[in-house]
Amino acid sequence: MRITTKLAVGLAATSALVLGAYGVRRVSREEAAQRATAEHDLKLLLAAVKVSVEQATRNRRAAEVNEVLESISNDDPSFEVFVFDTQGRLDSTSWGTVRTLPFATTVAAEVLRTRAPLMRYEGGRLRYLTTAAPLTADDGRPLGAVAIVQALDQLREQIDDKLLATVLTIATVFLALVAVGWLVIVFQVRRPLGRLVDVMTRVRQGDLSATAAVGSHDEIGELAAAFNAMVAQLAHEEDARRALEAGLQRVDKLVTVGQLSAGLAHEIGSPLQVLNGRARELAERPDMPASARRVAEMLVEQSDRIAAIVEQLLSYSRRTPAQLRLTAVDASVRSVVRLLEGDARRRRVTIELSVPDGLPQVLTDPEQVQQVVLNLLTNALRATAEGGRVTVGLQARDGKTLELFVQDTGSGIDEAVRARIFEPFFTTWNDRGGTGLGLAVVKSIVTEHRGTIEVDSKRDAGTRFTVRFPLAEAAPAAALEVA
Repeated sequence: MRITTKLAVGLAATSALVLGAYGVRRVSREEAAQRATAEHDLKLLLAAVKVSVEQATRNRRAAEVNEVLESISNDDPSFEVFVFDTQGRLDSTSWGTVRTLPFATTVAAEVLRTRAPLMRYEGGRLRYLTTAAPLTADDGRPLGAVAIVQALDQLREQIDDKLLATVLTIATVFLALVAVGWLVIVFQVRRPLGRLVDVMTRVRQGDLSATAAVGSHDEIGELAAAFNAMVAQLAHEEDARRALEAGLQRVDKLVTVGQLSAGLAHEIGSPLQVLNGRARELAERPDMPASARRVAEMLVEQSDRIAAIVEQLLSYSRRTPAQLRLTAVDASVRSVVRLLEGDARRRRVTIELSVPDGLPQVLTDPEQVQQVVLNLLTNALRATAEGGRVTVGLQARDGKTLELFVQDTGSGIDEAVRARIFEPFFTTWNDRGGTGLGLAVVKSIVTEHRGTIEVDSKRDAGTRFTVRFPLAEAAPAAALEVA
């Protein structure tokens, strides 16, 4: 059974008990009041009849007694009056019926025996009310008894009408209470709980962004708020788990790269050096035909490429910790630019250097900074078509960071690619010898320097890489300790 149904049944049962008890009490009080009124009126009538009959009996006027009795019956047919002698024999009556005479006879006999008035109900629930009183002479001598029997049909109808009205009123109030209670349960309990169940289902299906609406400040609102807090905690833990998994995967890749690099260096290092050396000798011999020298030069170029790839793998997997010290970053930038100027000219690409005077020194490892600039500038030259331009620059920002930027005029990087460019082994330059390790190395070096790297790229509008190094006075204490 649903909780809303239980609440509705409980409300209905409670309302029925309370209203039923109220109705029973009200009807009982009404019946008691009606009885008290009837008894009071009958006592007054009995006293009046008793006086009249006693006077007529003392004066020995039997006709007058009969007139009194007949006048009572004519005024109200529900009353029947009986007069008994001292032996309990019927002396006179107003109407006198076989049905009510036994009631009057029994009561009169009891009164004659006890010499005290008596009143009681006869014939079942509120059928008749019978009363009797002794008749006495002036000297106290008993003259008999007078009895009155009242038919209570009208009283019973009044009580039944009151009972029916009370039942209808209670039923109306009961239905109204149940209807209002049901609406309150539906809108304040059932629907909020239903929405909360729907959100729980979404969370169970893996949607940790789902939240329950907190539309009230009651217990259900507190439940929704607590559930949202729990989901937020789960989302945080899920993010931490994914970060941990990504870190473990990166570690696995590094281990694999390290093992692969060690194997490559061991297995092909020596033969490659021999091959490279022999190819260089052949390329430098003047007596070799031109076609043979071109083949030898091709061997030198390709073996150098293989050696560079192996060296890059070793560098990525076994990179030593940064040796931080106060250095002028512009010196590292200038040296890399001079190194790649020849390559830029061959590609017909212009390198612009923007380094203002008076730049502050930064806590860095110069060799690793050179590697960052080398990788970023090499990628920019590859991405820039003939006639294009690559800008390399340094600038201080807000007295807290030194900003290194490399901007090209290439075709830009798609958003889907930008999201993965720092992943190891991810590259879009497989056909041009890309290994997917250059930017991964840059990212790890910048992170070790407590810096940040950002990429901003627009389609057909070029790409800008921005590296920010913290200045010495803004560097964390851990970085200063390393230096």
